[in-house]
Amino acid sequence: MRNHEIAAAFDELADRLALQDEKPFRYMAYRAASKLFRSLGESVQQRSQSGTLIELDGVGPAIDEKVRELLATGTFPALDTARAAVPDAMLELNRIAGIGPKSAQKIYAALGEQTVGDIVERAGLGTPEPAGGITAKFVGLLAAEALQRADGGIDPSATEGIPRGADGQPLPGHWILREQARSLVRQLTTELETLGQATDITPSGAYVRGVEILTAVTVLATVDAPAPAAAALVEQLLARGYEHAPETARSPLLAGLALDHVAQVDLVTPSGIPALVVLAAPAVRATAEDQLPGPTAWIEYAAGSADAHLVPPELREQVLAGALTVTDVPDDLVREGHLRGELHAHSDWSDGHATIGEMARAARARGDEYFLVTDHSAPYAMVGGLGEERLLVQADEIARVNAALAEEQSAGAPPFRVLQGSEVEITADGSLGLPDHVLERLDWVVASIHVAQRQSAEQLVARMTRVIENPLVDAIGHPTSRRMLLRQRTALPIETLIALAVEHDVVLEINANAERLDLDSEQARMALAAGVRLTINTDAHRTDTLDNREHGIAVARRAGARTGDVVNTLSADDLLASRRRER
Repeated sequence: MRNHEIAAAFDELADRLALQDEKPFRYMAYRAASKLFRSLGESVQQRSQSGTLIELDGVGPAIDEKVRELLATGTFPALDTARAAVPDAMLELNRIAGIGPKSAQKIYAALGEQTVGDIVERAGLGTPEPAGGITAKFVGLLAAEALQRADGGIDPSATEGIPRGADGQPLPGHWILREQARSLVRQLTTELETLGQATDITPSGAYVRGVEILTAVTVLATVDAPAPAAAALVEQLLARGYEHAPETARSPLLAGLALDHVAQVDLVTPSGIPALVVLAAPAVRATAEDQLPGPTAWIEYAAGSADAHLVPPELREQVLAGALTVTDVPDDLVREGHLRGELHAHSDWSDGHATIGEMARAARARGDEYFLVTDHSAPYAMVGGLGEERLLVQADEIARVNAALAEEQSAGAPPFRVLQGSEVEITADGSLGLPDHVLERLDWVVASIHVAQRQSAEQLVARMTRVIENPLVDAIGHPTSRRMLLRQRTALPIETLIALAVEHDVVLEINANAERLDLDSEQARMALAAGVRLTINTDAHRTDTLDNREHGIAVARRAGARTGDVVNTLSADDLLASRRRER
């Protein structure tokens, strides 16, 4: 059983317990276990069978036993009990964007024993009318779900990057966000390393090109061994559930093995790696010989020979499409080591799950020089938004953390600094959740929309104009509010947002949360062309999600962002001096 299948069982258990009004502590451990299993770079099943699963942080005896039962029988008693207690239709309602456990219970109680398909179909036809447990808001959410199902179950505006047919509709298949893709890469790599024989294991294809939504993950592995040894490795992979992949005859591939339709291992000879690194995508294979003199030249070009300019993988699609020439490819694209600090992250002062000190030390361990705390502001009460008084208390806490960090520096730790900011709520009328006299005390202000996201374009333009005209606002967080595969963007025209950012010198964010990647690469490219400065941030709520920076870096590189285009490549002092309030 694969990691994502095990994780799905624990997600389902947590969802069903939440729908039974269980206390959060009863099901949050299952959600944490699911996240751990999805991100684990090795097989949960193998860990369980070897008795080492329980050694992982977050896996206690109860979860360890449930995994054992799941692997043995395909289920476990707690899940069976929860399935008997919670109707499937209620669970499906709970999974509609915008509908939580309480709302799902109300809608289910009001509409009785119907399938969710029946419910959303009625909503799409204008019924049910708001009544009983169903408010006008829920009718709207159900109607939106009906429209999405009519379009194949996915909101097209939330799926930029998904392969599409000639009619422009998303092609059927599996869609993977970069967080899951990274987990698959780690899992495949660990599996190959465990088996031996394969060396130089590296991801390829859409993942290394920075694609935001993938249909599959490909890992290349060199097999520099006699034919019988290579054949033995193939047999070992087949025994682990892999299947021979289609299109495996292309040279120099030794074998292509697919797993669960979403992952593939390509085994190649040492001389074959350069070609396959680039030729992994069908679109690239189809156009390679048209773009370059011939296969030999293409392989030299891919390998970066002395007389060929190596094109970073994130820009290869643009080169092949003719939108960018090889000689125009920048040689100073931003990379992860260029960023010197985090400018949008949370702590347990709002909805984060780590203290300021823990977040700061995790950022320092990554090589950063500073960390900006941007907890949510009032009036975002549901996530513990901070008003003026709590911000003052938080400032004292930051001072204590900085003092401790200074002591650690004197003992040999790298210099590090915590700054205080806020992710200030943009209210429905465009006013900010904090007054100016509070904002001016903060080191950096990120303004973001979390409410009234379905406003018209005209309303959103007026709202954002009011925000950006405030000289104390330094950056706009996740500017289009999208959640890929979950929620569409707001109706705010990106061209208008970019024009406002240029006029008032406001920074636009590339939010590196794998569900957001907002701005996306095309929007970031437009912003850069207009002269807008960018910031790349993780929006981290835990220490481990600081690792999501690589997703934002991939977006920025696809956009062609150079080091000087991204403000958090600056030192802390230079960053503060660059604020428009200083001019």
